[in-house]
Amino acid sequence: MMGTGRSKPILCIDFDGVIHDYKKGWQGGVIYGKVTEGFWTWAEEAQNVFKLVIYSSRSKHPEMVEAMKAWMTRQYCDFFGVSEGWGNEVIYLFEFANEKPKAWLTIDDRAICFKGDWSHLTPEAMLSFKPWNVE
Repeated sequence: MMGTGRSKPILCIDFDGVIHDYKKGWQGGVIYGKVTEGFWTWAEEAQNVFKLVIYSSRSKHPEMVEAMKAWMTRQYCDFFGVSEGWGNEVIYLFEFANEKPKAWLTIDDRAICFKGDWSHLTPEAMLSFKPWNVE
């Protein structure tokens, strides 16, 4: 799709539990964990096809967006073994939205894909939902 003059479809990516492993849950806004396994390799490939937009409950606060960017830069540097100066370039692969974008697809650890049938979305089934990082 690159070089065709057409814009890339938006892929909306949640931060906590998707990019950030978030294994201890919310810790007063502190981003404490590691990047989820395989993310950097996946993102390098996906950015050739999609516009990668990060949207989180954190996104409404500019200081939290800056914290996500700084954390991602450090994680990138650690993963690839580069200095932070080189790591700053990774942020340009992503857009950080302050409201949910009109996306082609959304990747979120706390979502259910609606398949046109409400009968499988019983309150009991929804209450028993657990994201990948919760035992």
